[in-house]
Amino acid sequence: KPFAIFCGEDPRYGTHLEIYPRNSGEVYICGIGGSEYVDGTQLRRGELPPSDVKPDPARVKAATACFSEMSHKLGGEPDVVQACMRPCPPDALPIMGKVPHVRGAYISAGHNCWGILWAPVSGLAMSELILDGAASCVDLRHFSPARFARSGSAAALRGRKMGAVPV
Repeated sequence: KPFAIFCGEDPRYGTHLEIYPRNSGEVYICGIGGSEYVDGTQLRRGELPPSDVKPDPARVKAATACFSEMSHKLGGEPDVVQACMRPCPPDALPIMGKVPHVRGAYISAGHNCWGILWAPVSGLAMSELILDGAASCVDLRHFSPARFARSGSAAALRGRKMGAVPV
């Protein structure tokens, strides 16, 4: 059966690993910790295109050492080393719900490193919201996209008028 291991913080290496054994016998390890934060301004300016995202050798070494202490049989040098950008909103909470001022638009994104773990409940909550008008399995208020609206500014009220539909 599929399973995953979510480890606590290991102060020796500054990591908190996520371990995903695969049916092929491979083990996928995410060596979380020490990530650089890239803000929206940097992204909009194109300062870090996805092709420039490379693994930090020090983080790879830390994750490898941490995992090798957990499993002498599976530990050792990784066959493949990769890096990616993880979506993480400024408040570290996912963005889930109806997009304000855009008819029929919904979003479920920004789950950071917890996307795999939260995928089932996120999918259920979003399907309930879309089909039933509200999520019953989880309270989505804390994850509302509206929390990023600039209160009192004209930008928060902008939108495209669609015939007689108010914006």
